[in-house]
Formats: sequence, C-alpha cells, structure tokens
Amino acid sequence: MTATELFAIRKATLLSLIKAAGSQATVARKIGTNRSYVSQIVSTKGSRNVGDALARKIENAYGHPFGWMDEPHVWGPGEDGPHSDFVLIPRIRAEASMGVGAECPAQDDIIGHLAFKNVWLQKRRLNPRFLTIIDAVGDSMKPTINDGDVLLVDLRQKDPIDNRIFVLRMDQQLYAKRLQNRPGGKLAVHSDNPHAPAFDVELSAQDGLDIIGRVVWAGRDL
Repeated sequence: MTATELFAIRKATLLSLIKAAGSQATVARKIGTNRSYVSQIVSTKGSRNVGDALARKIENAYGHPFGWMDEPHVWGPGEDGPHSDFVLIPRIRAEASMGVGAECPAQDDIIGHLAFKNVWLQKRRLNPRFLTIIDAVGDSMKPTINDGDVLLVDLRQKDPIDNRIFVLRMDQQLYAKRLQNRPGGKLAVHSDNPHAPAFDVELSAQDGLDIIGRVVWAGRDL
C-alpha cells in the first residue's frame, strides 16, 4: 500500500468519526488535539495528513486495536460505525494492456485502495461491491488512456456497448479496448491510437475472449 492510499484510508475514517460525533471539535477533544489541526487534515486542500502518531492516538481514544486506522472501513446504516462519505475501492495486482497485452494473474491480490465519494458513485449508478481498480500499460489507447493510468472497472457491465471501453481477457492476457457491435454476431475491437489496428472477433464462438467489465473512469498522476 502506498503512503497516498494509506492517508486516504485514514482520512476517510476520520471523516466518518467526525460525522458520527457531529463536529470536528468533539473529535479533536476526544483524541487530545485541537480543532484547527483536525480541520487542516479533512479540508479539501489537504494540507496535513493523519500520521502514524495521530492514527495511534485515535485508535487509543476510541478503544480500537493497533492498525485499525490503517484498514478500510465502509459502514452502512445499522452497522457498528458511522456511514462514511467515502468508499474504498480495491486496487488489484492486474494490468490492462494498451498494446501487446499483460499476462492475467492466477490470483488478483489487493495491493491497496483508492477512496471515491459515495455521492460520485451514486450519480453514476455504480455499486462499489462490483468495482475494482487496475493499472493500464502501453499507449494503444492514447490519448484517452495513457500508460500508468489507473482504471476503475465495473465488473457487472459485461454486455458490449458501442464505443465504450472494456477490459477484455484474450488468450490469458488483459486488454482495455473500445468495442463496437458488427452485423453477423461480430464484435470490433478498437484502439484509440490510430497506429494500432482494429480487429473483429466472433461473439458466438467467443474466440477465447471474455469481457471482464467496463472502464468507467481513468485517472493519472500529474
């Protein structure tokens, strides 16, 4: 897990505690710090993070075991915890190739999480239970998707939709490609890079192709 992902988990948990308590000041008093410090952590500018020392103080104040602040907590109504404004989506050890293909792992290990706002997911009618994040490799989908982008994939959406981007498994390799339906039960597989040729597959025969899910968002480091 990267430091950025760890801080996102801690911040999301802190925001949930604040929402349950009703104010930043209440939480600040409970964990033995001042409200302005808590405010700087949870502000949109994000000038501070929940460091190790503060994470341990929060755990002690709320009676949770060591490391509790470092784990994702997605609470719903009626469960033991406040409802978070954020959902942590797992990032798995799998790569969607934008070119020659990336070998599909035998087991997708979770290597971290990224936090998404509940309201953002709800507006797009995305259920976090069926979302995952994988990394993109290569340049055949440029300029839409670049090498190193992270892709949010909806695993429920497996029916090909014209001009949408899907993660495909072909010959035990993963690809992110734009799909188009063709007459006669064929599916055209396109790359956004004009230098990468398109090709057709037979949907009835499947040609060893599995649609893993639709790419609904792509993000990148700047």
